[in-house]
Amino acid sequence: MSREGHPVLKVSKEKGEQTLQKLKEQGKLDPRRSIRREGDELIFPVKEDGNCFEIDPKFREEKVSPYQRIKDRIDLPGFEVNLLPDNWEMIGDILLIKLPDELLEHKEKVAEVYSNILNAKTVMLQGSIEGKEREPVVEKIYGDETETVHIENGVKFKIDTSKLMFSSGNIDERIRMAEEVEEGEVVVDMFAGIGYFSLPMAVHGDPEKVYSLEINPTAFRYLEHNISLNEVEDVVEAWHGDNRDFSFVGADRVVMGYLNDTWKFLGKAVEFLDGEGIIHYHTNCSDSSYPEQVEKELENNIDLNFEIIKIKKIKSYAPHVFHVVVDLEVYS
Repeated sequence: MSREGHPVLKVSKEKGEQTLQKLKEQGKLDPRRSIRREGDELIFPVKEDGNCFEIDPKFREEKVSPYQRIKDRIDLPGFEVNLLPDNWEMIGDILLIKLPDELLEHKEKVAEVYSNILNAKTVMLQGSIEGKEREPVVEKIYGDETETVHIENGVKFKIDTSKLMFSSGNIDERIRMAEEVEEGEVVVDMFAGIGYFSLPMAVHGDPEKVYSLEINPTAFRYLEHNISLNEVEDVVEAWHGDNRDFSFVGADRVVMGYLNDTWKFLGKAVEFLDGEGIIHYHTNCSDSSYPEQVEKELENNIDLNFEIIKIKKIKSYAPHVFHVVVDLEVYS
């Protein structure tokens, strides 16, 4: 039980994405309460139905998993059944899956079964993310609607999954950013998207102002809607365009949640800080050159003094390549 007497489930951060997915599948996640971090653990709020508490063997030893129910129900030859994906991404009530080439001729049949078992209104075949505006390559293979409202940690994200990306694997970082922002701070979110980091900071932190900058017109439209949806209009100000054209100095904190040559924008980040403050720098790095590659990117593109506070791998981005975030302090 939590301190407030409500049921919760406590897991290590490494199991966070898997646990979040499972709670959603089972309909046990309580969206009215926030996911919290305590040290190296995540605490998920669960519905008060008596079926899922901090120590609950029923949760850990569930007899028939949704994946097994999918395999039992689908009408495919045995060798193809074993190729069915055992992981997926649920954004609101939209399901995104990846299929091996061998199953593509059965994609509609597969999608219908996944939809029925996982209660998804639409199933999207997931591809890559392309271009500087981070547009997903997806195909609708079951259902019609692609727009949904995804609720995470008490924050509402309206999104069109056919046009925009949402990575559940970054949940820990979104929670962390809500905790990092300090009372009265001015924040610039240089690659705001639909509000991935801006909204958790505004909803759960107490910043004076968050400037959310986004170049993609579709993402910007949803960003504006999500600011209103979460009732943080007095804190978050959205701006549409290339962040290098945004004129502002005096931020306390800059978020650089982008993975395409992010180093090219470091000079502008320092300008936003007026030479002093915190930067959260996201980049990709091969396993063999971690962390030296990231350190070199910073050294080559920041003219002022700086100190790395923390550097960590968020998740795998590609084989032997990791999504990395660096917290660093810039000073004169």
